[in-house]
Amino acid sequence: MSEQKLEIFNVLNYLSRGYELENILKEGTFGTFPSAQDCIKYLVDEGYLEGEFDDGSSSGALTAEEISKKYTVAELKDILRENGLKVSGKKQELVERVLPVLNDDSSEPASKDVSYDLELTQKAKEFLDENQWIDLYMFAIAMFRFDDYETYVNNSSDDMIQTAHNFCDEVISKALMANQFLIFIDGLSAKAHVFAYVGDYESFLDYDLQRFILGLNPIFMDAQSYATYDVVNYANILNLKNVTEKLDLGSLKKRFDRIWVKSNIKNTTVPKKTAFKILQNSFAIADEENASERFEELNFDLKEKYFDKKFGI
Repeated sequence: MSEQKLEIFNVLNYLSRGYELENILKEGTFGTFPSAQDCIKYLVDEGYLEGEFDDGSSSGALTAEEISKKYTVAELKDILRENGLKVSGKKQELVERVLPVLNDDSSEPASKDVSYDLELTQKAKEFLDENQWIDLYMFAIAMFRFDDYETYVNNSSDDMIQTAHNFCDEVISKALMANQFLIFIDGLSAKAHVFAYVGDYESFLDYDLQRFILGLNPIFMDAQSYATYDVVNYANILNLKNVTEKLDLGSLKKRFDRIWVKSNIKNTTVPKKTAFKILQNSFAIADEENASERFEELNFDLKEKYFDKKFGI
């Protein structure tokens, strides 16, 4: 039910923000629903949406009575003959024999188009209000399992924002104790986005910058993590770039120096001066048309120069 709850919230939440239903629902993107149409039908049946809805469930299949009225005996025999079937017998026999042929005819539409003119019900609005924490989860914490976060929320007595911070702090702490570096930096990124959710971009920049700095200077790294590790994370760079360019938050170099000290790096992999140059270079790469390919090249070069020998992997 948890996964379905997440899907329901996302559809209703987008609708509440003015998105068109046809732009929200995409066939095959609903894990607990076979299709977008099934999702819509569920929301209507459960009272979350109201209005006109035709799910296209009618198959368009002809009944024996409809065939008998629509076709003469001669026409029925022609259809049977074209399909290599027996043409003798009374009309009712011909109808029964031709029934599967006509209903399998690819020229007949298998279903009607889905059409809807729906809006949120009061039940839907109350559901969104009661589960607003899911919006925060999707914005900041979606890299972690929804079931785990839902359980954490249900057991918390704090408000939505403080609960999210507490969850991130626990993730970071447990990851450090278990030497799980990738989870650790994901926790930093999640913490940053919780601050961004409430518009605290100063704190967001501090945590996401720390994620960048420690990404270049891993506290620990095992072979399995290193195999797929991106030293410079593309999404992290885009976040940092967008915030620093759109908001006047002071000198990036001074902030970088402060966060470097705060990060308390004991064993440097990439020196501070070089790390800042990599940050500036990454901002420039992010503007290029082939940015994703260029970041792959950057990560390969950084691993080869600074990481492979050190980690001995």
